Amino acid sequence: MADGALLPGWLLWSLPAMFLLHDAEEVLFLPPWLRRNREWLARRFPQLARRMLLHFDGISPLRFAAMAAEELVLLVAVTACAALAGCYYPWLALFLAFGMHLLIHLGQWAAVGRYVPVIATSLPCLACCGRGLCIMINSRAMNLSGLAAPCMRPSSSPCVSKTR
Repeated sequence: MADGALLPGWLLWSLPAMFLLHDAEEVLFLPPWLRRNREWLARRFPQLARRMLLHFDGISPLRFAAMAAEELVLLVAVTACAALAGCYYPWLALFLAFGMHLLIHLGQWAAVGRYVPVIATSLPCLACCGRGLCIMINSRAMNLSGLAAPCMRPSSSPCVSKTR
């Protein structure tokens, strides 16, 4: 991160909060929706439904909730590290991955063409992610050129011999 730049605490802690809200929606509303729409999904997306519906059948709501809780613990730990030590890059990676996860839900909603339970929280969370990204860029708390620099300069790579 840029020297001395700080991200606001509310932005950092918004990630676990958004995740908790979004995954609660998935745990509570997705399994009943899948049961109600199973046949329609199998007709509309036969190849995908054959694999995905069997996968979802093998995950009980309790197991899904446990998996989400595990991820939440990781998010809280990484967020605490970012808030307390200013170590933002692991947090940024999770923030961007969560944003991509929400974009995938947006694509699923568009493909299905009707309400999908995950969209109720995906839209507002995606708006928050976009706002957060703008704040990060404008605060100069992250330096994207610093991330790309090692890739652009072969001499700085530990894999390239400096004797050439």
